[in-house]
Amino acid sequence: MHINIDMERAKLVVYTVHNAFRNKEGLLSETNDLVENQIPDGAEHLSKEHILFLFYTVANDHGVKSFRMYARAKELFSKHPNVFDPFWIIKNFSSATDSELVKLIGEHIGARYPHEATKNWYLSSLKLVEEYNGDPRELFRSTSDARVLIKRIKAFRGYGPKIGGMLLRAAIGLGFADVNGLEDVLVPVDIHDSRISFFTEILKPEENIEGKIDYYAYVKKVQEILLNSCNFFEINWLDVDRALWLIGSRGCVEKRCMECPLNNICIVGKAVLNSTEHKLRFKF
Repeated sequence: MHINIDMERAKLVVYTVHNAFRNKEGLLSETNDLVENQIPDGAEHLSKEHILFLFYTVANDHGVKSFRMYARAKELFSKHPNVFDPFWIIKNFSSATDSELVKLIGEHIGARYPHEATKNWYLSSLKLVEEYNGDPRELFRSTSDARVLIKRIKAFRGYGPKIGGMLLRAAIGLGFADVNGLEDVLVPVDIHDSRISFFTEILKPEENIEGKIDYYAYVKKVQEILLNSCNFFEINWLDVDRALWLIGSRGCVEKRCMECPLNNICIVGKAVLNSTEHKLRFKF
């Protein structure tokens, strides 16, 4: 299957969502779901406890609905705040496979793979204590180069391109990190962004397609396209990523096309706006 790339379309999408997020338009006026806005009861805003909560929570933000996982993480913090203390973890548990730790973390937080989530949690605790005195703020202050920082974040178990980018975005947005070189760091794209790229015809198959597209296969390409488009306008990708995350996780999932800033660009949105039944080439 040959895919055409429309860079002018990509620039239009980036320009549109960047402005819409800045102006809090439509569904982008609701930002409570963003990871940057997750803080559990009992933790002071921008405190060490706050950033530790985000550090552990972001690592599990995949494979489940984010808002449900955030709620479970907050509940876990309320009942067992020590679980978010790396020193407490390595003092009280002997290994990443400790059954009590799996029960306490993996099962409680609602991870798709409890044993893997627990292993990530334990091994990240060890690394955080050994290299950054148990404080993610030291990690974020360890360099002013975004390219170096994303590599250091991704060195923790469980932090791949998407999740690592989300933590970097949160760290910068909350003021824990002050970096340059963000124009060389790929946008943390996931399947939602890839799907949006097809819906907005940034990516368009040459031939008519029947059935479902493997959106995961185009994640890396979309990362590059979005970064190049952001760099064209000389804007960092933070707000663009936040906007696309909200659109993909809330707007598309809940089919809130009428409130989406891309509804005049997206083939699904245009069909809704026109109030006619179109036979779409892509399965919604």
